[in-house]
Amino acid sequence: MIKYLHLGIALTILTFTFAGVLVYYKIKYDKLSGTIEPKEVSPLTFDQVHQHTLTQIRLGDGVPMGMQLAVRWKIENEENFKTQFPSVDDYYQKIIVPRCFEITSTVSNTYESVDSVFSPQRQQYLDDIKSNLYGRLGEDGISIKEVIVSNLVFPANYTKAMEEAGMQRQQLERIKQRQVADLAQAEAEKEKAKAAGKVAIVKAEAAGRLQEIQAETEKSQRAIEMAKAETQNRVALLRTSNEAERNRVLASAELERQTELKNLELQRLREVDQLAIEKKKRMRLDELDSEMRFAKLCSENPTYASFLVNKELADNVQIAVLPTNSGDQNVFSDLIGQRMEKMVPAFRPE
Repeated sequence: MIKYLHLGIALTILTFTFAGVLVYYKIKYDKLSGTIEPKEVSPLTFDQVHQHTLTQIRLGDGVPMGMQLAVRWKIENEENFKTQFPSVDDYYQKIIVPRCFEITSTVSNTYESVDSVFSPQRQQYLDDIKSNLYGRLGEDGISIKEVIVSNLVFPANYTKAMEEAGMQRQQLERIKQRQVADLAQAEAEKEKAKAAGKVAIVKAEAAGRLQEIQAETEKSQRAIEMAKAETQNRVALLRTSNEAERNRVLASAELERQTELKNLELQRLREVDQLAIEKKKRMRLDELDSEMRFAKLCSENPTYASFLVNKELADNVQIAVLPTNSGDQNVFSDLIGQRMEKMVPAFRPE
């Protein structure tokens, strides 16, 4: 029995000895060959990247907006960080996110209105946000590597209104361009009519109508300028009114413009008709005056009147024999009276 016990103890000692030798040579071999496993690297040594969305950021006019941010940061003191925060996400949610909201709210409040941030001062606003976050977001042991503002989120109704306003501005620009083309064409037609109507202008000056025409032209120009000013005022109102009001204003402005153009056209037609009537009356007066002078000539020169009567009768293939040197002037008076009766109805005013 004792013999087997001694044998077991000897085998155990040999086994541990052999195992120790193997471990020794294994370690020695690993050191010589350089195949010792590398030390495990902590994830806290890498740059941390987090994304989040801030909401209810108030501008100077109280309009809320949102902002999508991405922050790349790094832990400079791992041991100190581990003693204060259980994880990277916990630090980001409890420290960085609230601090982002505080900084962006402070910067946003310095901008007076959402209109300035939406368009004219958009880049300046983004630069201010990024520079303030980059400079004020970090602390001892935490360094901020980069801040990215991926998107600005405006209220849905405001975005829709601005998109509609943009469409309205484009439509108004097209209308303005069309009006400019129409005005240019109208100006060309005006120059053409002016060149073609120089004779009519001279007659109008002789008739004393030039000043009236100029006054009417200035009146028409003032009416057009007033219509343009009214249209511009209505366009300004479109920026602050809703879509229904804008459509109503545009329709009203267009109706007034069409009405004004129709009134101007009617006024022009009335003036043309009046000039035609005056010209017709003047022609009739000239004819009557000519007839009166002819009658007076015949009364004062019976012999010449007799000659003219004989000539008229001869032209009509009729022969008339009148006594010469006759003191009876009733014959000529009757002829003149008959001719005057033919002319008088033609000069009855309408």
